[in-house]
Amino acid sequence: MKLLLFIFLFSLNLFALNIDKTWYEQSSENLEKIYLEQLKKIEFQENNFSNEDKEQIDYQILLLKKLSTLVKQENNIKIQEVSKIEDLESYIKQIKEYIKLEKELTNRKNEYDDNIKKIELLEEQISKLTEKNSITSINSQLLYAFYKLKNKQNKFIIDKYIKNQNNFRKSLLDSLKNIKIPNNETLQAKITKIENIHEQILKEEKRLSLALDKAKISENEQKINSLNNEIDILKNEKSKVIDSMIYTKIEFLIPLLKNKDSKYFEINKGLQDFIEKSPETYTSLVELLKYLSREHLGVTKTTFIDTKESFFDILKYTWEEINNPIIPIGEGISILAISKFFLIFIIGFTIATFYKKKISNSTTHYLRNTSIATRTMLANLGYYFLVAITFVFGLKSVGIDLSSLTILVGALSVGIGFGLQNIVSNFISGIILIFEKSIQVGHIIEISTGLRGKVSQINMRSSVVTTFDNIDIIIPNSTLIQNNVINLTFSDDIRRLNVPFGVAYGCDIDEVIKIVLDSLQTSNLIYIRNMPQKAPKVRMTSMNTSSIDFELLVWISENPDENGVGSSNMSDFLIFLYKTLQKNNIEIPFPQMDIHLKRS
Repeated sequence: MKLLLFIFLFSLNLFALNIDKTWYEQSSENLEKIYLEQLKKIEFQENNFSNEDKEQIDYQILLLKKLSTLVKQENNIKIQEVSKIEDLESYIKQIKEYIKLEKELTNRKNEYDDNIKKIELLEEQISKLTEKNSITSINSQLLYAFYKLKNKQNKFIIDKYIKNQNNFRKSLLDSLKNIKIPNNETLQAKITKIENIHEQILKEEKRLSLALDKAKISENEQKINSLNNEIDILKNEKSKVIDSMIYTKIEFLIPLLKNKDSKYFEINKGLQDFIEKSPETYTSLVELLKYLSREHLGVTKTTFIDTKESFFDILKYTWEEINNPIIPIGEGISILAISKFFLIFIIGFTIATFYKKKISNSTTHYLRNTSIATRTMLANLGYYFLVAITFVFGLKSVGIDLSSLTILVGALSVGIGFGLQNIVSNFISGIILIFEKSIQVGHIIEISTGLRGKVSQINMRSSVVTTFDNIDIIIPNSTLIQNNVINLTFSDDIRRLNVPFGVAYGCDIDEVIKIVLDSLQTSNLIYIRNMPQKAPKVRMTSMNTSSIDFELLVWISENPDENGVGSSNMSDFLIFLYKTLQKNNIEIPFPQMDIHLKRS
């Protein structure tokens, strides 16, 4: 199958028609003879053509005549040379002539490119033809020859134009040094007058555009046609005013360029901005001014100004780009708005975090005497308030109307009621704990599970309890609100410690009590000493089988003082009692039992 396909394609190539170069690749004299012979051949066979072929023959005759004309005028193209320049008026006139020739050059280049595309298309069409002497194939070959010769002529003219334009620019540059500049004091007034006319035309354009819209709505065809004619006339007038404005400004600009005045760059920038906004194209004029500036003022100075303008153009472009909406919410959210949003959040969270640390660890004179719980409450409230304010300002910065979020909040309320009820419950419980102050940071609590420790943090969702083994337990706030909690330091941090001990039967009870209290007074144990109502006591609790039991009642503080020193604990007091009793030879009993044997 592949072999058959290869043979088929090969056979097509064998019988495909090739480009006949004799129609265009010869001298002008030979080409004219070939075209003339073809014309005579057509005239000789004119009676043999059918009616259907006559239209194609007429087209062939037309192509032959065009080819003959094209060959005759091949190298007879004349281009306007630059005239002598003596004053500013002739200088402006030659600039206009240069721009005119530049437009012709551009048209020639465009025509050359279009002909290249047509030649490629004709090559494809001719390759599909098989009969060399048919009318269709000859017409295609002639048309191909026409575009070939036309582009040959265009190439010659383009090269000539480019050479001429280079000489033109050099002549304008050389003349710039010697032209006579008149003292035209009315030039600025002339520019102002043209600007006013331009403003009036712009206003009239808006008026006619509005009137045309009204006419289209009312379907008044007569009015529509009339307004369209007025708009066309106004466009022509506007084009003339813009042209007059530009060349009047150039007339003001050239003396500055000649004298190398620094104001030239400022005026030139204003002219280029005006040209960019105008509907007409003045690219050639802008390029010419750049050439004259670079060659007359110097590459370094011109490059510096161009670099500076390019830098500002880049900044302007960047500013426009980051302000373009990229997220279709509201009026659109831009990159700048997103950047402001994150910047506000970073600043807001930084301030909130700094505030929280400053208040929580405050040692300033106005918060030094406040409790840890109060400082924690102030720190948490201020932190969440600042976060909320940051959130509001962040949304405002991106242009989101907070009132539009009410629909979203309403839609989420159902989800909050079901899926987020535990989180909301803990959040509300956290607010209650902060304001109610039944449990505060620094309190020692015991919950129903038997867990005991000190409250180190109360957050909006959970609280942290640090056990006496220095283990942090995170407890949901709702647990502290809904369950029984024993607060050992709710009213104050002082509590009574009951330290049990026992002595043997036969010891003097009064002496035991006196020895323990006196020794405690002189010991280095830390407990409440300066409060008469909290003075240590020893009381007898029971007469056990092996000992007389006592309790040492001593008051201690659960929280450390300003220096971080805490009260003595149960272990300290038990060690104290053991050493005191042993030192004073007071017998500490151990369990014993008397056995009596009876003889039966």
